[in-house]
Amino acid sequence: MIDRNLIRELVKSVIAEEVAAIRKPKAASAPAAAEERVAIANDADLVGFARRVLSLAGDPAKAKEIAAGRYPFRLARAAAQQTHASTSQPPAPAAQSHRIDSGVVTESTLNKLPRGLSRLLLGPNVTITPLAKDRARTLGLTFERTKP
Repeated sequence: MIDRNLIRELVKSVIAEEVAAIRKPKAASAPAAAEERVAIANDADLVGFARRVLSLAGDPAKAKEIAAGRYPFRLARAAAQQTHASTSQPPAPAAQSHRIDSGVVTESTLNKLPRGLSRLLLGPNVTITPLAKDRARTLGLTFERTKP
């Protein structure tokens, strides 16, 4: 037998969640997200971009923004053309660094980052595991702390 009170509570809960989801984008849409420039010149860049999107999608709020088309990605054509024109030039600064503002940087975290990075910008409270430090040396990554 179906408990009507349980069904009633479930329906209320679903309606409350949906109403909150409808109202939230209107309030959150005022500050526009900074666009993310992406340079894709080869298969490795494409794999790096896919990993970046998966990394962003780990945050449920960002995943909803990406799915709704409100997290802007822009193709950085100039950076992609520079890598074809001359291999002696360093890639554009956006392609060289990645920012992590909170949490713990592990070896797994570094393995998920796009290839071609040379530096990680870390927030003041970010912790780095010893294995991550070893992996960063192998990948040629340097860590740089940002000020609060």
